[in-house]
Amino acid sequence: MGSSYIPLYRKYRPQQFKDLVGQEAISRTLSNAIELNKVAHAYLFTGPRGTGKTSTARIFAKSLNCQEGPTLEPCGVCPSCIDIASGNAIDVIEIDAASNRKVEDARNLLEKVQFVPVAGKYKVYIIDEVHMLTTEAFNTLLKTLEEPPANLVFILATTEAHKVLNTIISRCQRFDFRRIKQDLIVERIKYICSIEKLHIDDSAMNLIARRASGGMRDALSLLDQVSILATLNEKVTDKDILNLLGSLQEDTLLKLVESIADKDTTGLLSILNEIVQLGNEPVQIIRELMNYFRNLMLVKTSENIDEIKTLIDVSEQFYEGLKKQSEKFDAAEIPQIIEKLSEHEKTLKTASQQSLWLEVALISICHRQDIKVIKDLEARISKLEEAVSGGNIQVSIPKVNYPVEMPKQETVKVQSVAVIKESFSSTTDIISKVQKEIVSQGVKLENQEINTVSSSFNSEDLSSNWSKLLGNIDSIPTRSLFSDIAKPIEISSEKIILAFANDMYLKLAQGKTKIAPFEKAAQKLFGTTPNIVFRQGKLEETKNVTSKKHSVPAADVIQPIKKENFEQISQDFEEIPKKQVSKVVIAETPQSSIDEDIIEEIKISEKSIQEISLPENAKMIKDLFQGKVIE
Repeated sequence: MGSSYIPLYRKYRPQQFKDLVGQEAISRTLSNAIELNKVAHAYLFTGPRGTGKTSTARIFAKSLNCQEGPTLEPCGVCPSCIDIASGNAIDVIEIDAASNRKVEDARNLLEKVQFVPVAGKYKVYIIDEVHMLTTEAFNTLLKTLEEPPANLVFILATTEAHKVLNTIISRCQRFDFRRIKQDLIVERIKYICSIEKLHIDDSAMNLIARRASGGMRDALSLLDQVSILATLNEKVTDKDILNLLGSLQEDTLLKLVESIADKDTTGLLSILNEIVQLGNEPVQIIRELMNYFRNLMLVKTSENIDEIKTLIDVSEQFYEGLKKQSEKFDAAEIPQIIEKLSEHEKTLKTASQQSLWLEVALISICHRQDIKVIKDLEARISKLEEAVSGGNIQVSIPKVNYPVEMPKQETVKVQSVAVIKESFSSTTDIISKVQKEIVSQGVKLENQEINTVSSSFNSEDLSSNWSKLLGNIDSIPTRSLFSDIAKPIEISSEKIILAFANDMYLKLAQGKTKIAPFEKAAQKLFGTTPNIVFRQGKLEETKNVTSKKHSVPAADVIQPIKKENFEQISQDFEEIPKKQVSKVVIAETPQSSIDEDIIEEIKISEKSIQEISLPENAKMIKDLFQGKVIE
């Protein structure tokens, strides 16, 4: 029986500095240290797995202890080189810190470092996965690392340098190993395939290099696994490797994403069912889709696909299809889809019915409801900003229920609704007096309606408070959602009233993930949580979303205004500078779909208002407003 099989990653482990792939800077630095006789007492090798940390440590040890050395090219045939390569050298001790992590192990090590080298010139300790040592073990090594005995070298290797104590790092020369470039891995695979006489096509080699993620050991391990499929008559293809790895075929992913792009739910479910029936795990499907959308994002945001070929994890034959498919998505959509897939991956890991939740996840992404809402929000916010900058601001006036019986009558037809803008402090007092006079003549207004009418004179304050409230919402999606689908009616420290166009928007706003940051923003703005009222459709229909109760008191009884006070009101109005008085008239057509219900209600209320009869005292007020009645 022949000797046992040696895996490819061990068989083709680098034996000299020149054999290292992708770590030229580190090789040159260590070579110079040997040539100039400036060998340090401690080194820290850190970097991703499979990038050559342990191999470099062994080469460095051989270069120091070779019978021809110290030398840059160990002979590889002397007893010292052979023992180091096989891991049996007396003077080169490799320690696994994961299984020797206690303080007692560190103490045992310190007892042995006092002995001089036996066969070589240097005694080398290679401690792999050094971050696994306990804090006590690290502290035990501190003094020895700083001032070790003569001809003693520590080489610490780790994939997680941030877990190593800074006091240890400061006593070492640090070398960061980088991920190996894809083309260098492919070149190494071709070299090994030529020696081992493996029949693997170029697309399969590129796929192996991509799946290795910059690790040479991972690439050679996968090549070792794939080599079993290679025969003299048939080459190994990329499809064979995908089947071996349990990954989705690239053409299957292409068709699946095509259904998502076209919002074809039927086709999506059909393809998804075939994939699941083949035994693919739902979590793996989500991960494959995330990687595929990453490729779409790279293609979408790059002008020249040839410049990013090494970054795209897709076979070259699919480049054209990937480019065409990327045109069906907006540049902002793809990152949001990747984010959604990442969230669904977390859900799938803990779900008992993974296939069901996979279907739910992909159907929601297929319709892209949340993504569409955000997109519409951005467009409508831009439209609102243009309207505000152009001065086209709308003010909604609530319907006032006039009593059936009126005192002495004079017929006046309501022609339009005018609102006097609050330009200076005296205007507010005058308006309040006029409102009281109207109420004293038989028109009874509730306090809530009076406050709403008064808020029309402070539209700028409402807009300012609304902007401040939105700005205090920490969640960007929640802020964009309320900015787009909510219509502010009243914003104060006591009450916030918002209107929504339909039941779908109302339910969306009432979600726990939406109302919590909204309440937090209100608390931050006013210092207390107001009563929050969400309304859908007609303004009378309200839905409270907080448990806080707030009652609206009935209107107070207002005494008729006296004649001398009325003359003073007239004089005050004559003193108002005309250039400071502006009118804001309700637009005939709504600016957005959210306003349609509110504006339609105002139109209906205007049609339903019959000719209004006013008493003699109200005629004078009517003349003040140039023949128009203020509701």
